[in-house]
Amino acid sequence: MTATEAPCDSPVAAPELERLPDADLAWLQPKHRAAPAEALQRIRTICEQGPAELFPIMLTVLATHQAVPREILAAAIKQFRRDCDSLSRDDLRSLLNAIWTGGQQGFDAVLRTRKSAERKPGALSWVRNDD
Repeated sequence: MTATEAPCDSPVAAPELERLPDADLAWLQPKHRAAPAEALQRIRTICEQGPAELFPIMLTVLATHQAVPREILAAAIKQFRRDCDSLSRDDLRSLLNAIWTGGQQGFDAVLRTRKSAERKPGALSWVRNDD
């Protein structure tokens, strides 16, 4: 390294980049508790302007709203994503949990089981129907 080069983590290394004020990024902190209306607006923006695939949308929502319960995230995603109409809120919550613990592979595995499972109540073989 020459005297004119700066290490990568040095603020001199990229003088063309402007730093955002810390207040602009406070909502991204893991323990940040956003007002419901603010979080909902951000989730809507992520859902509407994100890629067409469901995984990156759900990953982004989960990563940026870690303090929001997953049941609420699932309800918000279901509200703003039409490709989630065939999935229940519980299915979406399971997908969020799979993303958190298993990444893309966990998401794909849970999505396969949710889409292929029949949505009929379980039949009880020992109960007789007298109809």
